[in-house]
Parts: sequence; structure tokens; C-alpha cells
Amino acid sequence: MTQNNSKFDLKIFHKILLTMVAVALVPLLGLLYIGGYKFERDWQQIVQSRLMLTANDMAGRVNDWADTNLRVLRQNAALPDVVSMDPARQTPVLKTVRGAYEWAYLVFTVNRDGQNIGRSDEQPSASYQYGDRSYFKQVLDGQPLGQEVVIGKTTQKPALILAGPIRDASGALQGVMALAMEVAEISQIVANAKIGETGFAILVDEHNKVIAHGRPRQITQSLQDLSAHPALSAAGAAQAPTVYEDAGRRVVGHTRKTALGWTLIIQQDYDDAFAPLLEARRNALILMAFALALVLGVAYLLSRQLARPIVELTAVAENLSRGNFDMPIVGTERRDEIGALARAVERMAVSIKMAFERLRKKS
Repeated sequence: MTQNNSKFDLKIFHKILLTMVAVALVPLLGLLYIGGYKFERDWQQIVQSRLMLTANDMAGRVNDWADTNLRVLRQNAALPDVVSMDPARQTPVLKTVRGAYEWAYLVFTVNRDGQNIGRSDEQPSASYQYGDRSYFKQVLDGQPLGQEVVIGKTTQKPALILAGPIRDASGALQGVMALAMEVAEISQIVANAKIGETGFAILVDEHNKVIAHGRPRQITQSLQDLSAHPALSAAGAAQAPTVYEDAGRRVVGHTRKTALGWTLIIQQDYDDAFAPLLEARRNALILMAFALALVLGVAYLLSRQLARPIVELTAVAENLSRGNFDMPIVGTERRDEIGALARAVERMAVSIKMAFERLRKKS
């Protein structure tokens, strides 16, 4: 009879070891997976809720701020001194408005021809012409609020201009009243959102020009066009927080439209937003590695305990088949199935030895 001597044959030790490892690890891995999946899903919901609540809060603040400026323009544009379009009468009013709202560096008026009439900084108005400005044209076209991000003619820095109509008692348009604000100043007032260690907000106008930035140092001396910002093109970012790449970093971001058509971008580095989740994953891997080592160690010891007596009894049976009756039989004292097998082998050895003795005597 041929024997299969393939080196890939599994011995009983290996079979017991693999069985014990599988029995121990499969439920453990299943529990870790289910627990990790639930934690990941819950934390994703937490991150999404936090970003969306922040976006709602910031959008509300932006809308309130815009409403405040709109009321300022409407209330002061209706004053008789402003309606007069007389620079001598307008200047005190413009100075008062400038002093009351610290984020505005300039308050001024423009007639229907685009010529500057009154200014809060007392600069000669004759040298300023604003007829080409978009905010001026918006008001002349009948919009209640004109807006534009420009390079200020006074500061030569990026600025936001908000403008409203000046009308007389009959409702006829007499001119435009405008508030000029530095972009960096608005960033500190309306976009001071902090989410974790790296989260911040950006506010852009309808043309994706920066109005406010949670990191004012990133605002340059020229207009910043964020049309290429990944949050503005990321699918679904307006409905729920979305993960995308920004400047080589993995970021989770959300966008929200404001009442004026501006877009608020709330973003946070992925590693910061999901730090507890990433830490939980690392801990799960460590736990899994420790559990695997423990299971392997215990399984190895138990497998040796189970397999060794069987191997030894196999050797005894092999020797008995060759007529060697002097090899000790181990495990007869055990109270389990291996002990029963050892005692059966012992009885078999006695029977075979007696049979050999009888045959010898007969011969």
C-alpha cells in the first residue's frame, strides 16, 4: 500500500491549531468589524451635523450682518441731509455712520452720473468717479442692494462695497449711498468660525470673489477668485459635508448659500475632523494584533496538549505492530477520550504480547 508523503499534508496538530484559531478569531473579528462600522457611521454623522450646524449658524450671522448694513443704508439714505445731495449737509451724516460701524472704513455718496458727492474721510470728491462700478450699476438698475468686491480706490486693498439707493419723497432716485469695508476686517467679524484645530469658514460673492476669510493672512493685496476651490465643484457639497482634496490635503467641507446669493464654505482637515475615528481604528488594529497573538499562543499550547498524546500513541501502535512491547504507554491516567484510547492501546498491547507468548510455546 502506498503512502502519501506530500509535505503539504496537514498533521493533526496543524488541524487542531487552525480550528481553534478560526473558532476564536472569527467571532472576535466579527465583533470588531460590527463595532467599528457602527462607530464610523456614528462619527460621520457627528462630523456632518457639526459642519452643517456651523454652516447654518454662520449663514444666519452673514444674513443678519447683511440685513444690518441694508438697514443702515436705507435709514441713512432717507435722511433729508443725504437726500439733498449737498456734500456740506451729507458729510456730518457720513462721518457719524462711519464712526458707528467700525468695520466700514469709508461711507460715501454718488450721484446718478457716477460722480462722488460726499465722503466720510473728507477727501476731495471731485477726483472720484464710480460710474463704472458694478454696485453702482446694480442700484441704478433697481436692485435694493448693490454689492461688489473691488480694489478700493482709497486703500488700494481688496474691499467689499455695499450700496443702496437714495430716493426723494416721491421715490425718484437721486443717487447712491455706499459703505466700503476691508475684506480682512469682515473676515474677523463675520467669518470667525472655528471647527476643531483646522476648520474655518470662507465667504465668497456670487462671482466667487472672497468677501470674508477665516484665515485673514491668506488674503492678498489683489482680488482672490475662488472659482477653482474644490468645495464649489464637489458633487453634493451643498447638500451634505463632502470629502475632497484641497492643496494636497484631504478635507471635509460643506457649502451654504446666503440670502444675498453669496456662498459660505465650511471646511476642516479630514484627519482633524475624524481624529477620534482614526484613533479608534488604530486601537482596533492594536487590539486585533494582540488578540491574534494571544489566540495563537493559547491555541498552540492547547493544540500541543491535544496532539502530542495522539502522536505518542500512534508511535506506540507502530512499535506494537513491529513486535516491540517495551515502549511505555503514556496517558492511561487521563480521564478523557485520549486516556480511554491509551488504556485501549495498553490492553491491546497486553493481548498481542500474550498471543505471541502462546504462539512461542506452541512452537
